[in-house]
Amino acid sequence: MLSIYAKKLRPQHEMEAIISATSGFEEKTLKKWQKISTSDSQYIHIIVSGEVEFRRESDELCMFTVTGQCIFGLAAMYYNATHMYGLVRANTVVRSIKKEVFAQLMTDKNLWPELTKVLSWYICMLSKRDDVLVARSAYSVVREFLYEINDLIVHHQRDINIYDYIQEYTNLARSTIIKILSDLKKGQYIVVEKGRLLNLTTLPEKY
Repeated sequence: MLSIYAKKLRPQHEMEAIISATSGFEEKTLKKWQKISTSDSQYIHIIVSGEVEFRRESDELCMFTVTGQCIFGLAAMYYNATHMYGLVRANTVVRSIKKEVFAQLMTDKNLWPELTKVLSWYICMLSKRDDVLVARSAYSVVREFLYEINDLIVHHQRDINIYDYIQEYTNLARSTIIKILSDLKKGQYIVVEKGRLLNLTTLPEKY
């Protein structure tokens, strides 16, 4: 649900400037299923390349996925924010930098304006997520995710099981997801085969 929205707003120039400024720091490569944790809030994690899911510690709910460059742990610069962790989904190159060193680097390189734009981007993503998920009907949530899944399949050649994908990013019961998708199939709004979305038409606003 956030992948398409986030990509359109992504502050690429600002992100690249910050990543470039950290080029002298040690890198490590994490393999699939390794974690990037903020339990040690002394560090900012600069993700140079790869793919990382960001999950909520309390219930493992996937909040959003980032492919490519990213900065993780910014909330821990001033607060003990350890409610999320990163789960690596493809080989990922990371630079872990002490937060005091990172803050001084932003000052020395005059990159606070760029970092502010990156922070604003994260706020926009989480605000969008709340807009879609909080106090919304199950159908409206599923509808939003179907449009995102279709975009990921058409434009990014992703192989997605729609039942697993929607459940991964929401708290909806699987039975609820199955019922809504079944009704959409009966109404000929979608074509699904073996969990894969093959076709999607304009979905009704109301269930």
